[in-house]
Amino acid sequence: MRRVFHEGTTIEDLKAYMGPFAERLGYKFNTETEFVDEVLESELQVLDRDGDVYCPCRVRTGDPKEDLKIVCPCIPFFRDEFAAMRKCWCGLFIRQDVEDGAELIGVIEQPEPGTAVAVPVCLLADLPSGTARHVKVGKNDIAVVRVGDEVYALSNVCRHAFAPLAEGFVDGHIIACPWHGWRYDVRDGTTDHPNADVRTFPATVRDGEVLVTVPLGRAR
Repeated sequence: MRRVFHEGTTIEDLKAYMGPFAERLGYKFNTETEFVDEVLESELQVLDRDGDVYCPCRVRTGDPKEDLKIVCPCIPFFRDEFAAMRKCWCGLFIRQDVEDGAELIGVIEQPEPGTAVAVPVCLLADLPSGTARHVKVGKNDIAVVRVGDEVYALSNVCRHAFAPLAEGFVDGHIIACPWHGWRYDVRDGTTDHPNADVRTFPATVRDGEVLVTVPLGRAR
């Protein structure tokens, strides 16, 4: 077993380590501080037993690739589900816009599959104008692009040779594929090549956060 935190790691160490990362994903520690300490104490016990801070409310499969999805904070792997619930599974982390985290502890209620969910994907400050960022939201690979004060979201996969558009070049409202230069309009996903337009997703900015709206729990 390979331990990934130092011996003697404390609850306060985990808070200092996880807090800034969760904030950039649009989350914060639950407002119920005693509950937070209880969960983090459980994670320290899991750390001693299994070598990493696996989520104490999820069962490990034994498959390292699957189990990495439940290493806390696991927000990036369940963006759409957590956005719908406004918290992570156990409630350790809650959405920034939730004022009282107590009401979400122990509650797992999700909208019906296909329900539109606005998912926080990054801070606007972390996305300079004229740049793009790749985010994974559910089964969607999305390129989020900032042009001035506006943000846009479109499929990250170029229809020519499946290159990642987020690694391309942004020129105004156009993003050019990094492999062969195919050009897509970030506002509507259109390109001047036949039958090669890509899907777009509604994107907004709220309180300094970039949110992308996707249908929950559906293969897209």
